[in-house]
Amino acid sequence: MKTSNHKRGNLLRSNQRVLSVLLLLTTLGACQKDVTEPLVDDGSASTELVSTKSIISIGNILWLENADGSSFLNTMISKQTSTSYGMTASTNQAFNGTRSARFELRDTDPETKSGTRTEISFPTPITNNFWYSYALYMPSAQYKDERYDEVITQWHGGGGITPAIALRVQSGRIYMRTLDGVKTDLGLVEKDKWHTYVYHIIHSSGSSGLIEVWKDGQKIVTRNGANMYALTGDFHLPNWKVGIYKSDWNGTKTTGTNLRVLYFDDIKYGSALASYADMLPTGGASTTTEQPAALVSVTSLNLVNADTEKEVLTISNGSTISLSALKLAKANIRAVTTGTIAKVKFELSGTQSKTYTDERAPYALHGDSGGGNYWYGNWDPPALGTYTLKATPYDSQGIAGTGKTITFTFSR
Repeated sequence: MKTSNHKRGNLLRSNQRVLSVLLLLTTLGACQKDVTEPLVDDGSASTELVSTKSIISIGNILWLENADGSSFLNTMISKQTSTSYGMTASTNQAFNGTRSARFELRDTDPETKSGTRTEISFPTPITNNFWYSYALYMPSAQYKDERYDEVITQWHGGGGITPAIALRVQSGRIYMRTLDGVKTDLGLVEKDKWHTYVYHIIHSSGSSGLIEVWKDGQKIVTRNGANMYALTGDFHLPNWKVGIYKSDWNGTKTTGTNLRVLYFDDIKYGSALASYADMLPTGGASTTTEQPAALVSVTSLNLVNADTEKEVLTISNGSTISLSALKLAKANIRAVTTGTIAKVKFELSGTQSKTYTDERAPYALHGDSGGGNYWYGNWDPPALGTYTLKATPYDSQGIAGTGKTITFTFSR
């Protein structure tokens, strides 16, 4: 049993990063709003968390960390750990690049922020619509199953009570607990392999709230309704925290385990304008897991006679097509697809060029007016010469599938 004096609350107080005055004022402004709904981010205003130079902004990604850079965990976030081993850039496992962020927590660690934790914490935002993602690796030797749970991701709105949304691990399963006490099961803990998680959350204390969760490319949660506390008193818009927090190790308590180790990689924080495709963690050459296979694909590209609405041949790569032999004047090209397609993007280059995204079947380079009445654009007839056509399919989540690229020549 541990002695009662092994904990030292708020040990890292002197080491906490000091946020800018602007950030502090912005945070306080958000906290002091006596309203039930937060400022909605519809894309018309700034989508940044706060106006501070510490934010890394890359398109719709506000912040990212893959542990390979020299400024490991030194931008925007605050580190809540009491030990030198609590957060390290590790080469033991890597999903993207050569390193990942390793989080270690022991039951004898001094408390930080009034709890036994090793977490990174993001500033309090000023809007309510964000995307979040990471790749997660749980080593079986250093993450034994037990009946006492711990938090590995949370969105905390203050008020001195349990977070509005938290991912918890208990008895070999991951679940999401929301402010209404509902536990949503996210499946078994599959150890010793990387898994990707993407979250889209519209934080709201009313009916406009939304939580969407994807694991390994599959959507596993869609939850509508209230998911944050009303902005009154000490409550504020929820700020994101990633790492390990185990309340059953607070004070002098212990459990059947004494060690927790997690690896996170390709951690991303996205604005309201981000998409699933922006946020999905991407594994590099050193990844130790297989990404889910594409569920949609373009299998062939067929030449269409837009006068007769009939397909005349499947275009093979490198082929030469005689327009006179086919008696072809008005022409189009249809993508033959598999899977549930949301759209196909066509990119034509060569003698003539065109980029077009068709969001309705049949998916064709020049589109159609419905029911297979094909349009032909400026292919009346197509200019003679060599072309390259790339067709890329996308599913309903915006994930690109297996495309097809061909080069062909139109001759007389």
